[in-house]
Amino acid sequence: MFVKQTLVLLVAVISANLFVIPTTHVWAQREGDRVVVTANYDTKIYKKIVGKVFEGEIRSLEELNGNWCRLEDIEGWMPTQNVMSLDSGLRHFSSRIEENEKDEIAYAHRGMIFHELEEYNDALNDLNNSLGFNKKNAVTWMLRGMVLKAQNRNPLAAEDFKAAIKINPKLANAHFNLGLVYYASDDYKLALEHYNDAIKQNDKIALWFVSRGSAQLALDNLESASSDYKKSLELDPSLADAWVGLSNIALVEKDFEKALEAANKAVELQPKNAMALNARGWIQYKREAVDEALYDLNRAIRFAPRLSIAYGNRGVCQVSQNNFDQAIADHSRHLKLNPTSPFALSNRAVAYLGKGDFEKAKKDYEAAVKLSPDLDESLNGYAWFLATCPDEKFRDGEEAVKLAKKACASSEGKDWYHLDTLAAALAENGDFKEAVDYAQKAIDVAPDNKRALCEQQLARFKEKKPFRSQVGKNAEASIGGT
Repeated sequence: MFVKQTLVLLVAVISANLFVIPTTHVWAQREGDRVVVTANYDTKIYKKIVGKVFEGEIRSLEELNGNWCRLEDIEGWMPTQNVMSLDSGLRHFSSRIEENEKDEIAYAHRGMIFHELEEYNDALNDLNNSLGFNKKNAVTWMLRGMVLKAQNRNPLAAEDFKAAIKINPKLANAHFNLGLVYYASDDYKLALEHYNDAIKQNDKIALWFVSRGSAQLALDNLESASSDYKKSLELDPSLADAWVGLSNIALVEKDFEKALEAANKAVELQPKNAMALNARGWIQYKREAVDEALYDLNRAIRFAPRLSIAYGNRGVCQVSQNNFDQAIADHSRHLKLNPTSPFALSNRAVAYLGKGDFEKAKKDYEAAVKLSPDLDESLNGYAWFLATCPDEKFRDGEEAVKLAKKACASSEGKDWYHLDTLAAALAENGDFKEAVDYAQKAIDVAPDNKRALCEQQLARFKEKKPFRSQVGKNAEASIGGT
């Protein structure tokens, strides 16, 4: 299973012609705290203006020096009196709203603090109020779209981002966030278009190149993806996510050692980066270092308890160690966090199959294929189940052949396990001559560590014997396992 990863960059900027210095200054005292900017300010180094921050921006406090502070991704320094802790920011903008109930900007700023605190209903109420007073503010439409996206209401979020772009076609953040929505719905071409539009307006944000690289990778444009990841590292050498992207390219190319090297760099840069740990864990699994994989995946989940794919990857590792109940729990958690994931369904089906619960395995495979009719992982897994299930009442050779042929077509006949599944399906359907042909094709493209299994399969079909899954055995040790 290749994990397509995505990144979220939330940029909350309201360009207002207001310059408000609060009468009460309460600011974060610790580096690393999240703070809200309470006044537009030109940041400086030795009295030279080098950057700009806007009222309402939410950033991390990177450095304190007396009455001056420096914020993440902003060059130069600004007075600490112009930033507040998030709780103080809520009180500050609430006070402004009490003084002027039509202060659309204060509603928008308070809404984004609620967004940062994951209090999405309150955020939505404030942004709705802001739009009620002014429907022509493109940034407010964009901000409401970000809240809707955080609530997984992507279709509505997309409409808000489009509304923002209609008002201001050059609003880079709206294009970028719309790209994120399209990426999340697997429409990588449209995602790429909007990432291009965003970068055309602002080519200095490293994470935007990472996101575009991920879209390029999803479209199998490996060279362009690599270029984007390397560009992001030029902009920010400490960006672990770029190394995660490079590791994914190496993983697609099946260069596991190169993939591991890139993932190691990501973890070295950010030891608590859950995406980096998840990536390295999956690479370790592909290297058959399952204990190391579980160590990384456990840590990824500890640092990011809602990272759905980490549960899915850990579940696959659990199956390889015959821990089927733990695997089912992990895949169920993956599915709860991401209800539309065919990977979660088909991988849980493998665990149910290993446990011998064929009824639930069949149900999950059917749901996975219905959810994503062209996904080769689901097609291959279901075909394997229908061809090799030990219980005769669940086998259907004819349907298995159809599904397996579709999986082979999607991978252009280059994946050994798809070819082997088709061979097993043909054998179950009584067509041993063709089964032998496809078993040989599987041998021709199989990696060295799988060739012996394929040769056993070939010998079995030459003797006109179908294959039966060994329930309770390592799923990866059974040819055709997903």
